[in-house]
Amino acid sequence: MNRSKLIGLLIAVLVGAVILFLPTPAGLSRIGQSVLAVAGFAIMMWLLQVTNNGVSSIVMMGLMIIVGVRPQVALGGFSSPSFWILLCVLYYGCAMHRTGLAQRLSYYVLSLFPGTYAGILGAFFIIGSVLALGIPSMTVRTAIMVPIAWALVQSLSIPPLSRGSALIMLTSIEMAVLPGCALLYGSLFGPVVDSVFQTKGFPLTWLGYAKVMTVPTLILCGLVLALNPLFMRPEKRLKASPAFAKEKLKALGSIKREELITMLIVAVSIVYWATDRVHHMPSFLIGMFGLGVFALAGIIRDEDIGGGVSWTLLLFIGGVFGLANIIQEYKVTDWLAANFLPIAEKLSSSPVLLLMVMALAFLLMRFLDPTGFIAIPVLFLPVSDVMMASGIPPLVLIAPLLLSVAPFWLSHQNFWVAMGEGMTSNRAFSAGQRAVLANVYAVVILIAIVVSVGYWKLIALL
Repeated sequence: MNRSKLIGLLIAVLVGAVILFLPTPAGLSRIGQSVLAVAGFAIMMWLLQVTNNGVSSIVMMGLMIIVGVRPQVALGGFSSPSFWILLCVLYYGCAMHRTGLAQRLSYYVLSLFPGTYAGILGAFFIIGSVLALGIPSMTVRTAIMVPIAWALVQSLSIPPLSRGSALIMLTSIEMAVLPGCALLYGSLFGPVVDSVFQTKGFPLTWLGYAKVMTVPTLILCGLVLALNPLFMRPEKRLKASPAFAKEKLKALGSIKREELITMLIVAVSIVYWATDRVHHMPSFLIGMFGLGVFALAGIIRDEDIGGGVSWTLLLFIGGVFGLANIIQEYKVTDWLAANFLPIAEKLSSSPVLLLMVMALAFLLMRFLDPTGFIAIPVLFLPVSDVMMASGIPPLVLIAPLLLSVAPFWLSHQNFWVAMGEGMTSNRAFSAGQRAVLANVYAVVILIAIVVSVGYWKLIALL
């Protein structure tokens, strides 16, 4: 182990030990404190890159079991539907790359929009918005868009780990996630909102949700598209004419049998995902059968099962999903909620300040809850009644949480960014570039909230 990794390990151990040996806070059980200590240790291991992220994830799960977490809870992330969706769609990305379909689609996208960075980013906003109409899973949308974006970067000869590459890849991931927040069922956070509203007995309609969230989401996306290029300025201007893309498409020749099979599987899968409210079958099911077809067709070969996807990513994400289960099972979330209520009550007279604090609290909780599915009810439920009495409608109260769903200072906070890292073998952007645009996203959230408060007042919601 080199010196920097040894220092990182000592820092991680120190952080975990400090949390573990502090007096147990009121409202938090001893095992809950131990869970926080292990989580603090793991987060520092991930942050400081002490070892392979997958290995750190496995060590975290082992430590959770040692401190008293039941094994089925500690390891439960690997049995979650989200894990199996991720595993299957990663092979979809492998198939799209191997067959050349991703490259063909990238040239086609480029031929429809100006061959500039602004044109490419605008194209991915349109693609993400269209996919959100039928595919609520941000994981699936990311799995479709990242291979196209990466193939586009390579097609344009943009150097790996350059600012241009980072701008396209990180913004395309944001556009796979954020536009769906405009619609109640445009993301998997919609059912979470539906659930917490049912818990409190608050009315919720598709149009009511859209009235509150569509404009703020468009503001957020517009700010991301405008500010990302300013803070991640590419090394040189990009000007690829539509003729360039058409020539590349022509050079690829007619579509091959393997591409047609891959396109058919992806298309059938999109229809399946878009109609989940009709057939009520698990989202990951089609991916399992799709993987079987890829194997039978020779598109995914035996050696690809081990090397075609990033098992570092899969081990890492399995641990991340497990962490979300653990902090809920051992009431860490209840303790956090109890501490947040007094703060919210003091800020109820200032909607702008309250909503900004809600967003910041959510961003902080995402260090512990990588999915965001737990943090939403933890922050919303304890304060919703008090805020309603103060004249702040429930949908407005939950809006800053939905605008803040995708922080990515650390890979474990945002498994869509982690997917992007895995699918590009960590060649698309560096940790420093990721942190720069993560800071931009955090600032953009606060700006969008301020502007949205004016919009909500204009339509008489505040």
